[in-house]
Amino acid sequence: MPSSTSRRPACSICGEALKDTKAATVPNPVCRRCDQRAKTADGTPAAEMFDPNPVFIDGEKCWRRYTISTDALDSTDPFDDHLTMRDALDCTSIEACIRRHTDPAGQPREWFVPGPTGEPIQIRAEPNSGADLEAFFQQFDSSTAFRIHTDQQTIAADLDQPVVGPTRLPPAAVGLTAPPTYELTTVGSSPRTIRLALPDIEVIEAVTLESLPPLDDGVIEDRVERYRQLAAAAPGVVPADSLWPLIEVEAESVRYDAIRTVSSVIEDRPEIGITAVDKLVDRLDDTRPIRLYAVRSLATIAERYPETVVEITPQIVNELTRKNSLLNAAATQFLLAVAEHKPVAALDATPAIASLLSPTPTRARRQALSVLSVIAEAFPEEVRPLVPQLCSLLEADDDLYRISCTAALGHVTSAYPDAATPVVPTLLDELSAYNPELRGNAVGILGDIAQEFPMDVAPYTEEIAPLLEDSDPTVRSNTAGTLARVAEAYPGRVESHVPTLIELLEDSWTRSRVHACWVLGHCKASEAKTPLTKRRREDPEESVRSRAAWALSQLD
Repeated sequence: MPSSTSRRPACSICGEALKDTKAATVPNPVCRRCDQRAKTADGTPAAEMFDPNPVFIDGEKCWRRYTISTDALDSTDPFDDHLTMRDALDCTSIEACIRRHTDPAGQPREWFVPGPTGEPIQIRAEPNSGADLEAFFQQFDSSTAFRIHTDQQTIAADLDQPVVGPTRLPPAAVGLTAPPTYELTTVGSSPRTIRLALPDIEVIEAVTLESLPPLDDGVIEDRVERYRQLAAAAPGVVPADSLWPLIEVEAESVRYDAIRTVSSVIEDRPEIGITAVDKLVDRLDDTRPIRLYAVRSLATIAERYPETVVEITPQIVNELTRKNSLLNAAATQFLLAVAEHKPVAALDATPAIASLLSPTPTRARRQALSVLSVIAEAFPEEVRPLVPQLCSLLEADDDLYRISCTAALGHVTSAYPDAATPVVPTLLDELSAYNPELRGNAVGILGDIAQEFPMDVAPYTEEIAPLLEDSDPTVRSNTAGTLARVAEAYPGRVESHVPTLIELLEDSWTRSRVHACWVLGHCKASEAKTPLTKRRREDPEESVRSRAAWALSQLD
């Protein structure tokens, strides 16, 4: 985290360490390499002008303080006669810039320091607007505390401690004509929430975690409450190592508040939970509210670092048997992250996941369907027995739910085309769905079925063919692929749609053009010879040229 003290002098434009110690004698110094890019307001390179001020470097306003010294007079370096500083306050003169960027003793204040990736970030501000202040806050994460200076005595008494978690309050909370107002939490033994209006802020500075008052002293109950309040505002300032013993204390109320705080901290910084996975797993034998937050924390870790929690999957699967909707949501969130990382790890969860499913969507059921879809892609044979149940879910009045359902069905039917033949009429209903992903999935499943059982799909060609002109490219492509499989066995069912398929040869989607060639070849559509010849010769994709050549061979 940036600090306002004890940092190496660095360029306020690029963040590189300054080699010239003289440069650090001005506020917000600029290195010589950046200074070489300086331009005047009209874009003229500053090197072509005599003593220009101000100058602009990478769009940032800067001022040059010109010096006269023996070294400068004797030097051949054109940058030896001045020092350049970045202006954080849009000053009107170099004198104002120096005055406003130095302390009463005339020493430069540090306004910019290297950020996490080396870029300069501003650690001190004199905001003139809500936008300025929010831009300042947005540079930092939740581990940053601030010190606010104000001349309002009544407010200053509340600001004897650093503050965290700045949040701008909506106008409805402070009055439509009120200035931008912020809610912040003090950092100390007894955190409290304060409100501060923009006009009351003279200066705001970022401070280091090391400069915060001790947070791990006092009795256990007080510490837990302190951590809980701070975690709600800025979880990054809570000392994570101090939390782990608190989730194991004897008093249930303390464990509960501690595990809630842990959940907030891990949501903000999942990496800190990696070393405490075993401690969280131990809480799975605790009371239900505590188990819930333990599973939520483990799910958060799984989403970022699934490899660190994959071995505890059986314990999480066990939570699905407890028949609690909140626990189910957290457990399926965990399982989805693990399944996407390593599908086999979630395989044993299939029966428990299936037991959750019903036509009434919930967060847990949506996630359960997504888990089944991931499993079905890798192990379609494991999900095949669930096809009738999945088909029944197509009755749900929820597009996203049905999309997940058709995705799982699609993975199964691509391996076992006969699995979903009884549900063909239901799939036809999805062809008119508003959501293009649902239309694409449905017609794709029909194509999978037609791969081995074209007679089950051929009677519905007239319902399928209009999607050749769908606005969504995936729908067009899947439709042409489905018709190709029908046409291979029953070309007469598709012949009336040859003109539309010829038009599809010009589609921007490569797979649509490939599939169109495929259908036209099976239909032996002689009227397509000229456009197919064009595709064979001119199409930019080899897959299209090859399929067009095959289609032309079918016309001879």
